[in-house]
Amino acid sequence: MAPLDFWAVVIAGALTLCAPVVLAGLGEIFLERTGGFNVGIEGMMLVGAVFGVIGSLTGGFWLGLLTGIIAGAVLGLVLGLATAWGKADIIIVGIAIGLLGAGLSIALYQILAPAGSNNQSAPTQPVVSLPFLADIPLIGRGLADAGILFYLSIALVAASWWVLKHTRFGLRLSAVGDDEGVAITRGISPRRYRTIAAIIAGGFAGLAGASIPLSSIGTFTPGMTGGSGFIALAVVIIARLKPWGLLAGALLFAVFNSLSLLAQTQNLGMPVELYQALPYLATLFVLCVTARQRWAKSRRQVAIA
Repeated sequence: MAPLDFWAVVIAGALTLCAPVVLAGLGEIFLERTGGFNVGIEGMMLVGAVFGVIGSLTGGFWLGLLTGIIAGAVLGLVLGLATAWGKADIIIVGIAIGLLGAGLSIALYQILAPAGSNNQSAPTQPVVSLPFLADIPLIGRGLADAGILFYLSIALVAASWWVLKHTRFGLRLSAVGDDEGVAITRGISPRRYRTIAAIIAGGFAGLAGASIPLSSIGTFTPGMTGGSGFIALAVVIIARLKPWGLLAGALLFAVFNSLSLLAQTQNLGMPVELYQALPYLATLFVLCVTARQRWAKSRRQVAIA
């Protein structure tokens, strides 16, 4: 395979794979703007995935996405009520929701596909081809066949950027995260906005989870998110809570995922397991670099003060 064709295939795969990380990351941006942090994304995504399959089996692809969103939003409501109103530790609650989501998804899967039965295949995203994009060098093939979920994630990135930057709601979310005391003096309820942000984060996580089985395979398998929620957390930190930065980071990590999938069918010169570990190694490396930069910045600020 010629180098240009090889990278065209890798990029095409990356465009297909990046949507779950983008969608989960968008919800996390809303929550972190209020000062929150959701370590339960993975569990929310798994619940969204299984409910997405159930909804798609019942009423088609779009109902599957909707049921995934609702399932994730319910867990987000639990997170918001427990932390914003119950004052529980958000990390502990997030871990509990992650474990609950993982266990609940397996229980529902066993109901959906009992032992000894064949796994049902749900309707997946409609085929959308944009052949006029195919002539763009390197990325055209991927853009032409990226699918509805990819373009939906792009649209939601643009919408989230606008909401966070140009609406009163978005500015109030940031105000709550910047200084809770100042927000209260301006008549803003931190508990209310943190609860809403948690519901939004859960809804996006549920949508991200539903997008995984409904993108192509149409079936649920336990643990199918494969750590996408944790990668989304890392990308949000790297992107500094900016939606367009999130998109760029998600595409970069999706390239590593695409390489790992390609390595399973072609000899790329290294063991397949190493390619499979690349996304997580890259996540660890970038997080270490980012943490080091923030530590150095805080030291300089202390020295100046």
